[in-house]
Order: sequence, then C-alpha cells, then structure tokens
Amino acid sequence: MSTSPTPRRPFLLTAAIIGGPLAGAVWHLVEKVGLPRTEAADYLAQVAANRSNFAISTLLYMVFVGCFIPLGLAVMRVLRGRAPLAATISGLLFGLAGALGLVVSGMRPLVLGLAPEGPVIAEAAAAYQRYQSSPWFDFVMLAMLASVLIGLVVLAAAILRTGVLPRWTAALLVGGFVLSSGEFPPAVTILGGVVQLAGFLPLAGRLVAETEAKPAVLI
Repeated sequence: MSTSPTPRRPFLLTAAIIGGPLAGAVWHLVEKVGLPRTEAADYLAQVAANRSNFAISTLLYMVFVGCFIPLGLAVMRVLRGRAPLAATISGLLFGLAGALGLVVSGMRPLVLGLAPEGPVIAEAAAAYQRYQSSPWFDFVMLAMLASVLIGLVVLAAAILRTGVLPRWTAALLVGGFVLSSGEFPPAVTILGGVVQLAGFLPLAGRLVAETEAKPAVLI
C-alpha cells in the first residue's frame, strides 16, 4: 500500500469567481428599474411595469451578491502565503458583503408583492417609503457597499505590494467597482461589470492552476 499526490483543484470557488461578476454584468443589462432609493411611488411603478424582468433580475442579483462569500474564501486561499493579514481582512469583508447582499436581495420579492400590475396603491407606496427611510435600510446598504469597497482596496494593495496576481488586475478590480456602482449611465455600468470580471480572471486562473497533495491509497 502506498500513497501518491492527487491534485485537487477548487473548481467550485473558481466558478463562483467568474459566475458572480458575470451575473452582475447580466443583472445590470437586464435591470430596468431605478436604484432602490428612487422615490417610492416611482420605484414601485417601474417594478409593476416590469414584473417578469424584476423577478429575473432578482435571481441574477442573488447570484451576484451571494458569490462574494466564496470569493472571500478564494482570496484568503490565494493570498494567505504572501499577505496573510490582507487575505484575512479582504476575505472576511467580501464574505460580510455577500451575507448583507443576500439580506438585501431577500427584500426584492417583498417589493414585487407591493407592486401588482396596474396603478401603484397608496398603502404600498407608504410601506416602501417606510422601508426606505428606516435606519436598517441605510445601515445594510452602506455596510454592504463599504465592505466591498474596502475589501477591494485591501486586495488591490496586496496585489500591488506582493505581485501575487498581475498588478494590472488591481486597477481593473477597483475601477470596475466604481464604474458598475449604478451612478453612471447603463452602458457605463455594464462596462464596469465586464471590467471587474476581467480583473477577477487571474484569480480564477490561479485557483485552477493550484494543486494540493491528497493521499491516495493504492493497493
């Protein structure tokens, strides 16, 4: 009986690194309603006029934000040897952003329930207005965005300092986030998602190339 190394490649993490930004880019392409902070009656009217589209974009958004959790694991795995502190900080922040994003995405089906086809009901607009103006709304949204941004800045700084990934990826990651923030015209937002996807490709490639020795029993 002997042992020999068997390569183990984290294909699920790799798929999440690519699938998350890709889902985000498609979400920006599909989404036809404004930002959640849009005036309540107008926002619900847009949702009511695009119910099927809103449902599809909700699924894409869930995939997009949910993939930040495995992305955090991937960052910790790749950077732990060269920048362990940055790996931990960035990875945990990405995981937190993913968890908060899933909370936000869980509210979208409730918004869909407030916006049936036809004119917006005053009570529904008032309910969404209360949701918008609640401290909970601001806290979750700001914490999610801050976690992503700080996580990306820490990751970019670690890349520039150590060269663990091609240094040009740092500019793509941060620049793509800014462009895809939703504060720009739709074409720029979609471009930002594609730019960020390009920035994550070297991380995915690093994971695919990585191997771990696993004892394999031969009889």
